[in-house]
Amino acid sequence: MIKVIRQGVYYMDGRLVKESEAFMTSDKKEAAEKNTVTYSILSAHSKSMGKTLALKPDAALLCDETDVLRTLDFVGMKEFPLPTYLFEGYFDGDFLRSAAKNRGGAFLPEDLGDMGAFAREQVAKSGQLFFASNEISCGALGAMVLWKEEGNLLRLFTKGSAEEPCRALLALYLKGKLRKGVGPTDVALAVLQALEKAGNFTEEKYLEVFGAGVSGLSMDYRNALDNALGSAGIAASVWATDEKTREYFETHLRAEDFKSLAPLQPAYYDGAIVVDLSDIEPMIGAEGNITTVREFLSDPPAEYLKEGRVFLPPTAVDAAYATYETVAEMAEILREKQIGGEISCSVLQHSKPVTLALAENGYLGVLLRAGVDLNRPLSSEVRCLDTDFCFESILRLDARTIAASLANGGQLTSALGLDYPKRVKKYKFDPAPYLSRVINDIGKPQKGALAYDEEVAPLPEFPPLPENLQLSVDGEEGDLAVVIGDLQDYAWSYAVEDRERGAFAALAKNFPEKLRTHLIDWGILPLVYEKFEFKDGDILHLEKIAEHVKTGEERIVAKVVGKRRTKDIVLSLGKLSEEERKILLAGGKNNLVRKK
Repeated sequence: MIKVIRQGVYYMDGRLVKESEAFMTSDKKEAAEKNTVTYSILSAHSKSMGKTLALKPDAALLCDETDVLRTLDFVGMKEFPLPTYLFEGYFDGDFLRSAAKNRGGAFLPEDLGDMGAFAREQVAKSGQLFFASNEISCGALGAMVLWKEEGNLLRLFTKGSAEEPCRALLALYLKGKLRKGVGPTDVALAVLQALEKAGNFTEEKYLEVFGAGVSGLSMDYRNALDNALGSAGIAASVWATDEKTREYFETHLRAEDFKSLAPLQPAYYDGAIVVDLSDIEPMIGAEGNITTVREFLSDPPAEYLKEGRVFLPPTAVDAAYATYETVAEMAEILREKQIGGEISCSVLQHSKPVTLALAENGYLGVLLRAGVDLNRPLSSEVRCLDTDFCFESILRLDARTIAASLANGGQLTSALGLDYPKRVKKYKFDPAPYLSRVINDIGKPQKGALAYDEEVAPLPEFPPLPENLQLSVDGEEGDLAVVIGDLQDYAWSYAVEDRERGAFAALAKNFPEKLRTHLIDWGILPLVYEKFEFKDGDILHLEKIAEHVKTGEERIVAKVVGKRRTKDIVLSLGKLSEEERKILLAGGKNNLVRKK
């Protein structure tokens, strides 16, 4: 079904050949590395292609990035230097709306749908590169989207480019054709299952998707699968494009944005995943494990059994996967059926144009008659696969299997071979909902004040790093040192909140590189102490800390004063670059940029 190749491969003569069997010379390998779609896009957006790339994307896609916007305002930036799209998620849209108007950007209100859907429908172009603050995917359209934390986004806006390591590139080679009742979430779950068994090697790598099997997938299926592949931890994905891609752009009134993209032969990849779509069957993710629905039903865990059968708990189809075709297929499966009073299912809005088309073609009426809710908040225990796959208490199922189960009184039922009309009414894109609500002032800044309020306040100027520090571990005496332990619950936005509360340092057993960089950008010392025996109320004395940072010392001796003990400990600050030392001494990147 799925084959994982953990060594270099060449795409040549229409097939994948292992590097050990291709007998390519080093110069031919170097040439083949440049024949991939990924290389063509990255090289077009970077002045050089070394170990580190200085990328200049075509646009930035920001969701609720109030801290980035506050910082840009703090340093005096009155106009976005590149096309910038702002998406409303959880924050008050007034601030984001004002940023779009006054800094020359675009704004999408939350009620218009999923930001990834808007990016694909209105923004992405084949061959383009985007930076995003969230895991948005446009790979199926031939566009790469790189997720970037706040520090890199600030570098992009203030320097015009941002650094990106030259990562390994994997091929996802699709062949065969999906059987009826099998959807993109099933493919993604099957791939994740294979990767777990093989030892996941996709983390932070690029993924390029091509193969004979691509042509048999509709664009809705491709977009949903591309989105789901983010759960494999990849850095970005891109697909070869074809006539169906062209039709997608034509349907969305953007025919000029299509570009034919395909790997040249021979093309070299650092590894590959080969998927025979014909072998994929409905899958389920449960309790952190992935298996087929068939195998799950043959020996279901006791906690899912009710009267000897497996019934679905409250169910939702996430917005990212509620594409037109998927919702229409669900409606055909549920046509003239009722799900029953004890069953709960909600389908979230993919985009307002998709909702409009589903309504005009009668599919929403079918779902409502069947008892399906629309846009109920996501508190459900069953979902189509999304990036929250790590939440073990949530079941993961494809929308077709969800619909088949609902049609069977809520009892878990495989949709494989289900008798329903798979051909649905043709989708017609109507931009009216976007034209009436989306603010698009790209390149037309009014350069007025941003709409700060109680929820979003102007960014204060943080004090520079003092010569000596007295830190209270998550307490109130002296300056603050956050206790964040193993980092499981530490979100990116917390660094800014902690800095505003007076934090100068973070203590942990280790720091992932991206989080470490993020903390430094906000003027927070990432101090490592492997034993991690701190208690709330402990006081840390760091003598001559500014001098230690200035000279680049990696090990810092600190005195810990507790209620019943006093002792010296050694903390590790790690190796700091010259720029990182300057940022920490200045009290944060925002202070440094403003000073310049």
